[in-house]
This record gives sequence, structure tokens and C-alpha cells, in this order.
Amino acid sequence: MIAITGATGHLGQTLLRQMRSRGDAITAAVRESSNQTLLEGYCDQVYIAALDDPDNLTKAFEGAHTVIHSAALIDIRRGSLDAMRRVNVAGTENVMQACIAAGVRRLVYVGSIEAFDLTASRRPIREDFGFARGNAVMDYGETKAEACRRVTAMGLSGDLETVIVCPTSIVGPWDYHDGLITSMLRRTVKGHMPAYLTGGFDYVDVRDTAGAILAAGEKGRSGESYLVSGTFRTVKDLLTDLDQILGVRSNRRSLPLWFARAAAEITEMAGRAAGREVLFTRGSVEILQVGADVDSSKAAEELGFQSRPLDETLRDTLEWITRGTALNPEPVFV
Repeated sequence: MIAITGATGHLGQTLLRQMRSRGDAITAAVRESSNQTLLEGYCDQVYIAALDDPDNLTKAFEGAHTVIHSAALIDIRRGSLDAMRRVNVAGTENVMQACIAAGVRRLVYVGSIEAFDLTASRRPIREDFGFARGNAVMDYGETKAEACRRVTAMGLSGDLETVIVCPTSIVGPWDYHDGLITSMLRRTVKGHMPAYLTGGFDYVDVRDTAGAILAAGEKGRSGESYLVSGTFRTVKDLLTDLDQILGVRSNRRSLPLWFARAAAEITEMAGRAAGREVLFTRGSVEILQVGADVDSSKAAEELGFQSRPLDETLRDTLEWITRGTALNPEPVFV
């Protein structure tokens, strides 16, 4: 049996579909506030077990040989560091201790490209760059870096097998909570993206990411981390790709970096004052400037990872957004 946290999230929904296709027995550990209708037809058991509830986590993990920990708190605004530490660091520690108490053999932890030290000028980004220590681009990256260090240490201790999979920016269907990229795609469909930022990032299909996570549960070396990436696109080129798929022509303006940084400060403060998430923050501007050229050869060699063309991912995601199209959930390398 495989137990999973974060099953109602974007990646979790894709993992459920792939695990059910493989015939795995599945247990989900979710918060009481989670939308459990998203689990129907996929999970054999569902436990109410928040990340700050180690006793119920232990109960949820009993009988599982592998736990996939994909739950996380993502906030690209400043001012949420303490809340993210409680979920992403302390919560991960609770998951590990619950795995040991429940007799779980292996934990697969979902990290992030943002957990790595991206300050070095050398590229491509590799696993041996090491995790950030006070120099992550955003607070979210700091908390994921701390969690990754703890998960790695646990794996090397021999008390619990641990493997970390660190994706770049995940794109694809089944994002029912409208994460950052899905929100941007929805805005593009509605014609609400009149300008673009300089810089770019790497985008990887959620289905190929899920496939790498499941492969890590079977093939990954304990104590190791694996970067999984797809295709680098500048923001300008990404929006042009979307326009071509949608069959529209858009006249967008490029925002100078100095202006984007100043405007992001205002947008971020306004969003926090209103208690709502915003796409445009100082962190989201800066992460686009890091030059996310990522080397996934380790995941390719050891896990069999491959990534599909970004154009295919964008077309499928737009089909899901606009029509609710049923799509093949399998990774490209199966």
C-alpha cells in the first residue's frame, strides 16, 4: 500500500490517477477541510490527519510500504515564513516520525527547484549545488531547503529510506485549486495578460513529475535527491505559445525590470492587506531572473525520467481548463 499527503492538490491528483492505473492500494491523509470528493474512486482509505497531528499520521501510514509526502504550503508573498515553517518543516518532521512509528519502509518527499542554492552563476543547476541556507529567492524556498536537509539526513541515518524529487514549475491538468501557473493560463484564455515580465523559467508536465515520484519510490537511492525539469521558456515566448494554441493575436508590452520590481511591491502589499493571494510579487519577479537551466540527467539515468514537449503540455492543460477534457494521466516515459 502507498500512503499520500496532499492528495487533493495538483500533483496529488495526478499521482492518484497514476497509482490507480497501476493497481496500487492507496491511503490518503488529508486535512479536515480538504475536498474529499476529489478522492472518490481513487483511494481505498481516507484518514483525517493534518501535518501537525503525528498520532493520526501514524494511523494513516500503518500498513503502507511507501509514503509520498506532497503536501506543502506555498506562498510567494513575504511575511508567511513562520506559517510555512510550521507546515513545510515541522510538518515534514512529523511525517518522518510517523513513518518510523508505522513501520514504513520508504518516504518519497516532494521538494522543489527553489530549495537549491540558485545564487551561483554556473549553470546548469544540478543536485550537487546543495540546498539553500538563507539565500533562497523566496521564503518558500527556504522552508523547502530546510525540509530537504532533514529528509536527506534521515535517509543517510538508516532509520528510514528517503528519496527527494525536486521539480521545476509544474504545469498540467487537474489543478482544481488554481495554482500560480493555472491561474496565469486562465487569465491568458480570458485575454487578461496585457504585459509580460523579462526573464523565464523551466516548466515540467505534472504527469511526468508524478511518474518520476513513483519511480523514485521503487528505484531511487536513499538519501538522494533528483531534479526533474522540462523546457525553459521566457515569459514572452510562453505567452506567444499560448496565443498560437488559442488561435489569437495579442499585443503585449514588456515591463522594464525596475518597474516590475516597484509594481510588485505595491501589488504584494495590497494583496496582503486584502487577505488574498496575488500572482505578481517581488519573489515571482526575482525567480524569473535566476536562469533556470536545469540538468535532469540524474533522474533520467536512475529513474528513467523523461519530459514531454511543453507544447503538448500546454495544449492538454488548455483543453482541461476550457473543456474539462478527460486526458491520459500517464507519464511520457511509461
